[in-house]
Amino acid sequence: MVFILLITRITIRGYIVNSVELVKRISELLEQDKIRDASTLLDALPQHEVVEVLLRLRSELRVKLLSVMDLERINEELAKLPVELVNEITSVKGFDDIVKVLVKLPVDEVADFISKLPSKTRVEVLKLLPRDFAYTVASLMKFPPESVGGVMTTMVPVFVSEMSVGEVLDAYIQKSKLGLYESHYYIYIIDEKGLLVGYTDVKTLLLKPRDVKISKCIQPVKFTINPFADREEAAKLAIKYDLLEVPVVDFDGRFLGVVTLDDLLDVISSEYMEDLLKYAGIVETIKGNYVTESPIKLALKRAPVLIYLYLMNTITGGIVAVYENIIEKIALLAAFMPLLADNSGNIGSQSSAIIIRSLVTGEIKLTKRDILIMLSKEFLTTTLLLTILVPVSFAIGFTIPFLAHQGISYAVKIALAVTMALIASCYIADIVGSLLPILLAKFHIDPAVASAPVITSIADIATVTTYFTIATLLF
Repeated sequence: MVFILLITRITIRGYIVNSVELVKRISELLEQDKIRDASTLLDALPQHEVVEVLLRLRSELRVKLLSVMDLERINEELAKLPVELVNEITSVKGFDDIVKVLVKLPVDEVADFISKLPSKTRVEVLKLLPRDFAYTVASLMKFPPESVGGVMTTMVPVFVSEMSVGEVLDAYIQKSKLGLYESHYYIYIIDEKGLLVGYTDVKTLLLKPRDVKISKCIQPVKFTINPFADREEAAKLAIKYDLLEVPVVDFDGRFLGVVTLDDLLDVISSEYMEDLLKYAGIVETIKGNYVTESPIKLALKRAPVLIYLYLMNTITGGIVAVYENIIEKIALLAAFMPLLADNSGNIGSQSSAIIIRSLVTGEIKLTKRDILIMLSKEFLTTTLLLTILVPVSFAIGFTIPFLAHQGISYAVKIALAVTMALIASCYIADIVGSLLPILLAKFHIDPAVASAPVITSIADIATVTTYFTIATLLF
């Protein structure tokens, strides 16, 4: 395996500086209590690089730097900060300093930041926010972080259908100047009950007579989502129908807000990383930044799957022990166990990865027809793969005992045992790898939980059992 170390090059006042050297230099200044000098070094950096440097400092040095740093330097990154860094900010900064920055941010980002605060601090910060602003933030915080409501924004242009085009444009311009809208693409129209009736854009309105009712200039909304749906569903909807924004309505159809394109991109990135960790067997997602995550928390998140694998390997070992007699007589059989187990594990992992991908993208539905199509396709695929693997397996199974001067008849029997076990284990592993994500999805469990270690351990048990059963029959 090739490891590549990527070192960031940062430009400060015309000089290119290695990020590692910069962190080292800032650390030295902070250790010498030259805190202002350390802060000055960061003044020329973009916000995301300032955060990158902060994350790589030791906690005690980071607290020193935060004590003199203006939070405006990282205001655009506040919502993305890990919990550890948020706690340090609240420990060294007054509530007034924090609120002064928060009021300038979009409400969804403020909700994300405040949700990471300790409960008592959360209440105090909300009290200091402007009343209407705090109410809007609190209304977003009532939704789970992983839900659509947790990532939607309410700072979008919304007008009543009875208004004229001229009234809408005047109000839109005025509110835009006041910074009341977050990044958006459309203007949304509701009726007197707050029900979403359609949307339009500014360009369309500019081409219409000012006295025309706005309701005459709108398009119907084809796709909406409720705030308690999983945020991943909003991303799927946007991808499937090429949406720039996903409107959010309650169960009665009242308009609540939208999930914007930048939030959709964040959701896709976050869900991809979450599924990647699950597929590696780490069920509890690492929410914070890896650099600031403590080894104790990392160990606790990785331990469950390792304990599971030990238990599963105990079953595999028990099966091998049952066939102790055949192994004592024909020790060469043990040489092929890793080859067969690894191959079946790989087959199962490949098929599960493909099925999980198809479930996530919506290509496979949880219907009998789609499941039958999937099983037949996987069976045919495995059969075609075996046309390549079987000759290779037979050749290896024959060559090793033949070169060991065991005789042609003996070598053929070994080759047959290895090859037949390969065929059986490949089909079993492929079926398990294909069906397990489907079954999990049927029970409304994230199919990504059908991780590579789970598939591999099941495949190992099936392979060892099949291999030694066939060997016993042949010998």
